[in-house]
Amino acid sequence: MRTAGTPAPKTERPSPDLKVARSPDRTRRSIGGISMVLALGLFGVCLALAALHAVLVENQATLDDLLERNQQRYERIDKLQAEIAYLDSPEGLADQAHSAGLVPSAELAVLTPIGPDLLPPPEEDPFDLKSSGWPPTPPAAEPSEAPGRGKSTG
Repeated sequence: MRTAGTPAPKTERPSPDLKVARSPDRTRRSIGGISMVLALGLFGVCLALAALHAVLVENQATLDDLLERNQQRYERIDKLQAEIAYLDSPEGLADQAHSAGLVPSAELAVLTPIGPDLLPPPEEDPFDLKSSGWPPTPPAAEPSEAPGRGKSTG
């Protein structure tokens, strides 16, 4: 007979669906550690690739900017070369002369070259300074009559 508050006697037979768990194998623990290291390594590689991609994009933007400026300078060089070609042409020279105030001559003078020994030499040396009037003769100085200093008139 049992009294209230006393536990029922335990039976020593185990339940058929319960089993004693064994300690985890060392291989399971190492597989978890390896998978964790691999996951962290993969994350690090992805992070490094993202940083590399950012640097490549920045360098590509700089390269595109340099190529655009280079293209603009080539276009400017082409325009300046075309302008130089026009200014060196007869039409460009005529426009420049007209803008400078020059007018075409009424008659056309054609100069013919003279062969050697057909033109007589000059009588005087054309490069001599005396024959060209250099140095000019100084004008005669007239004496001025100024009152002497320090003398008083009285």
